Amino acid sequence: MGQNDFLLIGMVIIFGGFMYFNGRKRKTQAAELASRVVVGASVMLTSGIYGVIVSLGDARAVIKTADATLIEVDKRAIGRVVEEASTPIAKTVKTPAKKPAAKK
Repeated sequence: MGQNDFLLIGMVIIFGGFMYFNGRKRKTQAAELASRVVVGASVMLTSGIYGVIVSLGDARAVIKTADATLIEVDKRAIGRVVEEASTPIAKTVKTPAKKPAAKK
């Protein structure tokens, strides 16, 4: 065995360690997300849709969106649990000021 063989074996061991610890980290994050997904929690789906969980099943969740539309999604589509904003986005949007009418 030459020096190159030891280098190759060392690189394989290092990459294997990275893959192992990254998998553990992802499992921990998934378990934490699953514990926070409860009825009444504000969530963002992986598609970017925000809503509130109305009901949960084994594999599916019913989400109420801003316009009171109920959608049924797979639980895996829940990207993250978000903190409730103090003011809804719709109330913070300002309409542009009207220009005064031209005088004749």
